Amino acid sequence: MSLEDDALEQASDWQIRLQEEPEAREAFERWLQASPEHQAAWRKMERLWHSLGELSPVVEPAALPIPPPRKRRATHAWAGFAVAAGLAAVAVLMAPQLTLGLRADYQTGVGETRAVQLADGSIITLSPQSALRRIDGSTRHVELLQGQAYFQVAPDPQHPFIAKAGQMSVRVLGTAFDLDLKDHYAEVALEHGQVQAENEQPPLSERLMPGQRLKFSWPSGKIERSSLDPAQVALWRTGSLFVENQTVAEITDQLQRYAKGWIVIADPALKQRRITGVFDLSNPDRALKALAQSLAVESRQVTPWVHMLGNF
Repeated sequence: MSLEDDALEQASDWQIRLQEEPEAREAFERWLQASPEHQAAWRKMERLWHSLGELSPVVEPAALPIPPPRKRRATHAWAGFAVAAGLAAVAVLMAPQLTLGLRADYQTGVGETRAVQLADGSIITLSPQSALRRIDGSTRHVELLQGQAYFQVAPDPQHPFIAKAGQMSVRVLGTAFDLDLKDHYAEVALEHGQVQAENEQPPLSERLMPGQRLKFSWPSGKIERSSLDPAQVALWRTGSLFVENQTVAEITDQLQRYAKGWIVIADPALKQRRITGVFDLSNPDRALKALAQSLAVESRQVTPWVHMLGNF
C-alpha cells in the first residue's frame, strides 16, 4: 500500500471513530497535523463528502502537536478497509463525471429524475445519475452517455428517431421504450410499437416487439433476449425497481443511482448471486435492507456515505 493509500485508509478510519467516539477529536487533530499526507487525505475525503451530498466535514481541524502512534482496533481496520474501497470506487467515477457534464445537454443527479421534451414532441425521462446529448443538435438523433432513460417518441415516418447507447443504436419511428447503459453492455425494453437494435461491429440487427427485451454486450458480441410484461417497462418511473433473475451486482448498481453514498459488497461471491423481486426506490436504505434480507446477509451503514452488504 502506498503512503497516499495508507493515509486515505487512516482518514476513513478516523471518520468512523469520530462518529463512535466524539471525545477522540483531540487525538484526531494530532494525527491530522502529523504529516502533509494526512492533511491531503482528509481534504480529499471532504471533497468526496461534498460530491456525495454531505454539506460539511465531520470536524473542523485545529493545529495540535504530533501524537504518539496508536494501535487501531480490528473493527475499525475492517470498516476502514471497506470505506477505502468505497472511496476508491467514488474517486474512479468522479473524473469522468466532470467530463460528462461538459458533453451532456441534459443530466440528472443522485435520486433525481427529469423529463425533457424535444422540439419534435418526443419526451425523454432520465433516471437518476443519467446524461443525454443531442447529436449534431438534432432532436431525432440522441446519445445516452450514462444511466437509463425512457423514450416516448413522437411519430414521424419521414425522420426515424435514433437513440445511441455505447455501441448499440435503437432506431424507431414512433414508440415507447426503455434504454439502460452499463460499462460494457446496453439493454433495451419495448413497451409498445417496434424498435430495431443495430450495430456494425460486432454485428447486431434485431427487431423487438412489445414486451421484449434485448441485452447487447459489445466486447463479446453476445445477445440476450427475454420477455416481460409491457407494464413493467421503465417501472423505475413509479419509484419501484423490478428485477428478474438479476445478479446482486446489477441490482446494487441500479440502487446506487438513488443512494447518497457508496454501496460496497463485502464478499465478491455475493455479487454473482441472482434474485427476483421488487424494491422501493424512494427509500434506498429500505431497499438495501430488503435485498440483504432476501440474501440472508447483513446491510450495514458504516458511515453516512458508505453502505456495506455482506456477512461481518
